[in-house]
Amino acid sequence: MCSNKDDIAIKVSNVSKKYKIFGSPGKRLMYHLFHTKTGRDFVALDDVSFEVKKGESFGIIGKNGSGKSTMLQILAGIIKPTSGDVHVNGRIAALLELGSGFNPDSTGYENIYMNAAILGIKKQDIEKKVQEIINFADIGEFINQPVKTYSSGMYIRLAFAVAINVDADILLIDEALAVGDVFFRQKCYAKLNELKKEGKTIVLVSHGMNEVEQFCDRVLLLNYSKVLMCGESKNAVQQYYLLDYSGNIKTDEHETEVNEQVDMPTFFSTWTLKDNVFCDISNMNDNGNGGATFLHVGLFNKDGKAQYVFEQGDEAYFYADVCLNQDVECPTFGVALTDQRNIIIHGKDISQYNTDAEYPEMLKAGTRIAAMQRIKLDIAVGEYTFDVGCTSIKKNIFDTRESLNQEVINSNMSRLCSIARVGNFSVNEKKIGNPTKIGFHGCCDLPGEIKIIIQ
Repeated sequence: MCSNKDDIAIKVSNVSKKYKIFGSPGKRLMYHLFHTKTGRDFVALDDVSFEVKKGESFGIIGKNGSGKSTMLQILAGIIKPTSGDVHVNGRIAALLELGSGFNPDSTGYENIYMNAAILGIKKQDIEKKVQEIINFADIGEFINQPVKTYSSGMYIRLAFAVAINVDADILLIDEALAVGDVFFRQKCYAKLNELKKEGKTIVLVSHGMNEVEQFCDRVLLLNYSKVLMCGESKNAVQQYYLLDYSGNIKTDEHETEVNEQVDMPTFFSTWTLKDNVFCDISNMNDNGNGGATFLHVGLFNKDGKAQYVFEQGDEAYFYADVCLNQDVECPTFGVALTDQRNIIIHGKDISQYNTDAEYPEMLKAGTRIAAMQRIKLDIAVGEYTFDVGCTSIKKNIFDTRESLNQEVINSNMSRLCSIARVGNFSVNEKKIGNPTKIGFHGCCDLPGEIKIIIQ
């Protein structure tokens, strides 16, 4: 926590927010009319405390329902906390719900003045900014059309343009930048970086971990209404990815050495064996035939450290520790990557690599195998999940696979164990040049070259 009060833009002390939940409208009415003991408390925030320094870019992250938006609404003064104190040092501009404060029947031009009035800006002051707002929104002739005719992208363009041009000391943004194309988001972040240089304080709520890590100085991680941690953005994002679907921190430990290893890189031998590095697979469905069991699954960087946030072009190492439950000739391992639209953008197993794995004639039940797959992440910025699978294949088929078609290979494979969406990770934009250039368009960067011949 900071000691100099003059350096503090926002101070939140022991804030809690509770809502009454009722089983029916009648019970709600009885409660308000007669103060009956009915309904139950829903805790949206529980004893939350943190500080935001002046000029700091501060992120708030967490799974759905963790209290992020509630916290931002309290900071904006839209709702009051049930208990605790909030002190804000400066004027706030809030970009919360899409188009909040807009009159759908009024034109965009008219809504600029109405939004400015809501934010407490005098008419003569906003008149100096009108053209700058219109230019930033870049919605053309629609500025003179009713807002109800706008697309969601137009809404957010105009709302963002107003919010950043009202000379506020503190800017609150809740998921607003998830709307719009990549070029507008780049434009927004360029403007936010300008505001940072001017000493403005920015609080950002987002599910885009790549954006949070790149933009925010510090991050508050909420989990089930409580503060899980508050610290450097990289550490907070790492903890976010360690949360499983039930909201618990994954604590699976690699306590024992792998008995038999296949094609392992040397850095795995230097692991800290009690490092909490693996995905929690205890409650995940295995879609295999039971011929093998995944003991550990993890995602690592080139140094053998657990990692869930990468840059485009980084190499990711997908690791699995498997125990065979039956005798197997040739076990294989593979990984599939799926994007936010549920499209598999890459999938490959060992049979599709030019790998000469030295297998014995038969691996006995009880044998443990460690498998690692290295994938260069020349893929689009975004968040991804990954699947892992272990299959068996006859040795004579594996040895002659290069001369066989894929149908023959697949027909001789047996799925021993397979877990979908075992983990997730994000890929950040790789900065090329200044200003930043986009290295490629689309979902992936394919190898190739281009030549131009002047005839």
